[in-house]
Amino acid sequence: MSHGRHLKILARGKAALLGDVAVVRDMLEKLVDLLGMRMLDKAHMYDVQCEIEKLGKYPFEDEGGVTGVCVLSTSHCSIHTWPLRPFFVMDVYSCRDFDAADVEMHLVGALGAYDVQITDVSAALEYRFEKKPARVEATA
Repeated sequence: MSHGRHLKILARGKAALLGDVAVVRDMLEKLVDLLGMRMLDKAHMYDVQCEIEKLGKYPFEDEGGVTGVCVLSTSHCSIHTWPLRPFFVMDVYSCRDFDAADVEMHLVGALGAYDVQITDVSAALEYRFEKKPARVEATA
């Protein structure tokens, strides 16, 4: 992986854990440490309150949940949770290589994750950087 690793993760988890900002923050911070990454600041966390009158309507972001973002020296790690479903999506990218299995095991332990689907989009990075850029001619 000359240009890093980029994972997109879809999974279910324990609703009580997915709705707890402190639990999700702790999961993010420990994941960053586990993968040998470095945060440039603290994890930025948002507790999205459930709006009862909007339940069952599209879009479903008003069902409440947690959004967390870690800006890393080499990229980012983010998560969005919907405890009522109980579902989460996550994005983990680093210029460094890391093992996707480590991420999955961490999510199982920290959020009770199951039905985990990990898509490694790193190959798209390799494809993009292998192509030679088109030469742009200067005009006078």
